[in-house]
Amino acid sequence: MAQVRQSHSAICPYCLLGIKAGAPRAAVDSAYQRLIKNLNEENFMDSPQEWVQAQQAYMAIENAYRQIIEGDIDEVPVECQDGQAEAIPPKLGQMLIAAGIITLNELEEAIAAQKTLDLPLGEILKASSLITQMELDAFLLNQSQIRLPADSPYHIGQRLIGLGLVTEDMVRIALVEQRTSSKPLGRILVERGWLANDILKALVGDELPVDKEQL
Repeated sequence: MAQVRQSHSAICPYCLLGIKAGAPRAAVDSAYQRLIKNLNEENFMDSPQEWVQAQQAYMAIENAYRQIIEGDIDEVPVECQDGQAEAIPPKLGQMLIAAGIITLNELEEAIAAQKTLDLPLGEILKASSLITQMELDAFLLNQSQIRLPADSPYHIGQRLIGLGLVTEDMVRIALVEQRTSSKPLGRILVERGWLANDILKALVGDELPVDKEQL
């Protein structure tokens, strides 16, 4: 499994709790108590992945709650203002992973190689025999025609990034895959092995409809 790196995008504490920015204290307390109960480590002792992700989410939620009750919150970032994010094209590597041509580990190795090689990512992947010139040309053409939907922080994708459970790449890959699949975003992340199913359930429970825009 690829290592999860913390996202650099600013996600406001309210979003991490799954509630709207500026929600009343009662809503904050309710969301916090439900999540902390659901993420109790005793519920995730059977799987190392679940235990690690539960601990990661637990600590992030504790920190978010502390920030809210102590008033330690700066202006809500644009990324956390519902409807503000613009649709953007996927990256080449994200498209190739979604199509099953390369793995996330192979992408990370190619990106690391770029630090010493003055070559585009596609050329590095081709030199490593991971893709053909025909595939590279086709995916570059498709890349210019695709715009992924903006992923609001109130949806599960951005929450998972903010909680440190998945990377932005993982979410964008899932969004690419979702273009040809009716599966919810969270389900794709689970099936790829990037997110434990019980962690997804612990975070969303019955609070959200089974809708691909939100899960």
